[in-house]
Amino acid sequence: MDTVDGRFRIFKEKLKKLGYAKKDAKAVTAVMEKVADFGMMSDAGNKKVARAVSQSKTEKDLRAKLKKIATMAKGKYAEADDDDVVERAIQAMGSTAVGMQLRPDANVLTQLAGMEDLKKDGEIRTDETKVKWEDAVKVYKGLMSLKTPIRSKYLRILQKDAKSFKKVFDAVLKVSK
Repeated sequence: MDTVDGRFRIFKEKLKKLGYAKKDAKAVTAVMEKVADFGMMSDAGNKKVARAVSQSKTEKDLRAKLKKIATMAKGKYAEADDDDVVERAIQAMGSTAVGMQLRPDANVLTQLAGMEDLKKDGEIRTDETKVKWEDAVKVYKGLMSLKTPIRSKYLRILQKDAKSFKKVFDAVLKVSK
């Protein structure tokens, strides 16, 4: 009976060392709620990046962990070292967005489209910013007129935090008038 307890203890220590402990799972889930997709080829890769973001204290530490992920498993996660993945991970580390980004209805573009349908003023859920209906319609149409890569770049900035949301929203609003 003592050997089973000893083996179980060693197993639990190995799990903690590898980063699979439950206390870390909540932090990883919180990061995944902010940014669901880091641009990795698989969900496992996205979770590895999310774990690195949740464990990192500084940007330098995060870059080192992403470089380590890129070289592990014989190049299976080689895209972890790409500029887009690193940029999204840094944004996720500094993000103060509230709400679940995994749900499609929490996407800013979906919320703007919903406001167009409702024809009334409302709130954007990621940072609880109030938006006028007319402005939301203009910004939505302005964003939809852009090509997908450029639009996704603007949407990422819109979902970052309240300050960047207001800045980009106003800039798109000026252009789309």
